[in-house]
Amino acid sequence: MNILFVTVFQISEQKGGTERTTARISNEMRRRGHKCYNLYAKPIGDMFEMTEFDGIYTDYSPESVRDIIDSQQIDKIILEGAFIMVKNVYDGRVKASRKPSMLFVHHFAPGYEPYFNAFYSIWNQFRYAQSLSNRVKALVKVLIYPVFKPYMDASFHKLYKVAYSLCDKIVLLSPEYADDYCKFGNINDKRKFASIPNAVSFDEFIPLEDLSKKEKTVLIVTRLDEVQKRISLAIKIWKRIEDDAELNDWTFKIVGFGESEHEYRKMVSTLGLKRISFEGRQNPVGYYKKSSLFMMTSLFEGWPMTLNESLQFGCVPLVYDTCASFHEIINDGENGYLVTDKNEEEFYHKMHALMLDANKRMVMQKAAIESSKRFTLDKIVSRWEKLLNE
Repeated sequence: MNILFVTVFQISEQKGGTERTTARISNEMRRRGHKCYNLYAKPIGDMFEMTEFDGIYTDYSPESVRDIIDSQQIDKIILEGAFIMVKNVYDGRVKASRKPSMLFVHHFAPGYEPYFNAFYSIWNQFRYAQSLSNRVKALVKVLIYPVFKPYMDASFHKLYKVAYSLCDKIVLLSPEYADDYCKFGNINDKRKFASIPNAVSFDEFIPLEDLSKKEKTVLIVTRLDEVQKRISLAIKIWKRIEDDAELNDWTFKIVGFGESEHEYRKMVSTLGLKRISFEGRQNPVGYYKKSSLFMMTSLFEGWPMTLNESLQFGCVPLVYDTCASFHEIINDGENGYLVTDKNEEEFYHKMHALMLDANKRMVMQKAAIESSKRFTLDKIVSRWEKLLNE
């Protein structure tokens, strides 16, 4: 089978969750004998290790898409969250001799796109822009925000509808997301939906004998973006931990980078916290192996890769219950905890109890590892092959 992966960004496992998923799925597809091609709109620079494909293209005009489809005899087109490219790809298929199926994959919980254009997010883009051009772009958005925000929100509603109309399948990360997609896109038909979760990010699982080597560390691995990730809530919870004399041997590590890091560092300083560290951009595997607990305080996610990762390395997750997919990943009280959103008291008490009970942690760590094996790459790619062969 010849598969064309259409993406907004050039593909590297180090870029982000969407790109990492695309890289791992396409690599396994190629290993199984399929040919995989990538058409992307935006390069990501030379700071990442790029994923290999049987062919890579950057021109997504309808004429170019037509040529790719016919010259490479494309059988299936998978659009990885690339709303902005759907129309051109569809027009290219219309022009082509071959008519491959088009599948659109949504990597987020449907309906949360307007949060990306929240004023807080745009203002931070302006404050922490690394280049003059990006700073100017963000400033323009700030100045025209009363017009820009409703325009962008309306655009997303339309993109949902266009994708559903032009594609043969809409693949969601959870079957529970179908209603949300329909509501946001004003769609009355559910016949095109399918669901496949993300695979675990790594091929290794921590050996059970290594669980005894874990340290009293709480971990977050994330992009430092307050609008979506809400790390300020995690820091507030950690303040309670540091104030608790019974827990003075625990530490908190934050792995990742992003525009909100300055605010988080300032918050940590203001609160006088001493046992929290910002580790920056790192390979997270070593951190997962050493850490005992994992926190997630996101307002929304799709199927978070880091949650899968925490499970496969026996790092027990405590998560604010904000997304339907969390219930497919976490069996509350068995391999992690789902906490009522913004209930700081509940989050603290569940974490406090788990920190003081080493036996309970060990039982949940083992359950976490076992539960993560539902999402091995082999199993997820087999589900993709089944869908593509329908």
